Amino acid sequence: MPQAIEGNVIPTNTTPTIVCGAGSQPSNEPMLATEAVRPDPNLPLPNNTKKRKQNASTRFNFEACKRADAIFVILDEHPFIVVEGLGFKHLCKQLQPQFDPPSRHTIARDCFQVYLDEKIRLKALFKSDCHRVALTTDCWTSVQNLNYLTLTAHFIDNEWKYQKRIISFSVVPNHKGDTVGRKIEEVLREWGIRNVSTITVDNASSNDVAVSYLRNRLRNMDGLVMDRRFFHMRCCAHILNLVVNDGLKDMHSSITNVRAAVRFVRSSPQRLALFKDCIQFSRISSKKLVCLDVPTRWNSTYLMLDAAEGFQSAFEKLEHEDPTYSDFFGTTSPPTVTDWENVRAFMHFLKFFYEATKIFSTSADVSLHVAFHQLTSIYCEIKESAMNLNIVLAIMGFEMKKKYDKY
Repeated sequence: MPQAIEGNVIPTNTTPTIVCGAGSQPSNEPMLATEAVRPDPNLPLPNNTKKRKQNASTRFNFEACKRADAIFVILDEHPFIVVEGLGFKHLCKQLQPQFDPPSRHTIARDCFQVYLDEKIRLKALFKSDCHRVALTTDCWTSVQNLNYLTLTAHFIDNEWKYQKRIISFSVVPNHKGDTVGRKIEEVLREWGIRNVSTITVDNASSNDVAVSYLRNRLRNMDGLVMDRRFFHMRCCAHILNLVVNDGLKDMHSSITNVRAAVRFVRSSPQRLALFKDCIQFSRISSKKLVCLDVPTRWNSTYLMLDAAEGFQSAFEKLEHEDPTYSDFFGTTSPPTVTDWENVRAFMHFLKFFYEATKIFSTSADVSLHVAFHQLTSIYCEIKESAMNLNIVLAIMGFEMKKKYDKY
């Protein structure tokens, strides 16, 4: 995976190999300090060659060690002050007594220099190893009310390997379509990218404006294919999220009761400890632990139900052990046997969508070639659910099918 730094990336698969304490300079290929002078392994080494190899492996290179420090901070996402820690200094002294770690201010400048060096290499990579890129972008607002935009370039290199690079991670004034479109155009010009095959965005209405702007600008640069007909790609994972959320918008009481039970257990250390005693008493061997879902993410609801379902007997035991458990539900009641049966039916249905979401959301492999088959299977599953004899699943399937047909 590439590592983002100050709005750009350092490709981990192109990071120079650095040997601290060796005289060799950084290179693109992994090489031990001794490999540069190694003769034919089938021939005996003369004494002077052994001595020369030993000297090469112990030569101290301060700049190489400094760069290795910077890459250590970048790749493992450490704060700059880590280089001033007593433990880190002790480790460096053990590894190379001659190396005195730089200050946090120096390491910050070194990290920025690595960023500049890698940006030059990445620009060269776009010119030499990639004829056309596909873009993905997303926008969000942080808890500090800052608007962010990220832009990722995907391409196949000369060795027919899938690559991706984050080429922008920046603050924008707002998420309006015109603002997003102009920002993406600015980034493409900065990186010298002209040929774009597609851009994948979610279904926010502002993205339609951004895509329309980019389509016209790239057409003027003669950078589109097939008369820009397939330039705009909608995010399958986002569409699937909307489809499932429509089916779950009127949350069934069984899911609500299970959520309340999980919330009770997670509300205090004492209740969680008592619940663990109930698990042990019920002889449940599962190593999972109940977790709450996030209202805006349906897949977290599936994971909550999947974790809680295996502890049905423990929840029933808790009802007898803690009198406040039943009071916690107010006008409703703890999950009943019928609730747990409904939950299992939901899980069986939602698991299909959960697995499809994981396929669509993969970032390490190309997933476009499986999109059609997955979408077809999803349609068949929804259509079958809409005709289910279970009225709850039938209503859910009907709502999902309406949203699916819209897209």
